[in-house]
Amino acid sequence: MTIRTTLAATLFLATFCGHVNAASEDTCRACHAIDNKVVGPPFREVAARYKDDRQAIEKLKKSMLEGSSGKWGDVAMPPNAGLTPQEAERFAHWVMSLNVAAP
Repeated sequence: MTIRTTLAATLFLATFCGHVNAASEDTCRACHAIDNKVVGPPFREVAARYKDDRQAIEKLKKSMLEGSSGKWGDVAMPPNAGLTPQEAERFAHWVMSLNVAAP
């Protein structure tokens, strides 16, 4: 595969599928994993906690953008300064999708 083909495929995914992560989302992954506790809770556990909460997306988005403390123990989550509100919303939807995608 050529570099041009790879770049075209990446741009297609970013534009039409929304599957390319923001660099700041990778910051989230420094403290969170899908199934295992790292510093913060696993993404699946977050999804499960907010499963029946109609305000889940807004709450997760707010926590990502502003930080939070006391929800999951003593360690505070700092705000993710590089994350845009649109990226935070997309990432919150991804987290909540783990309720459906759970094995």
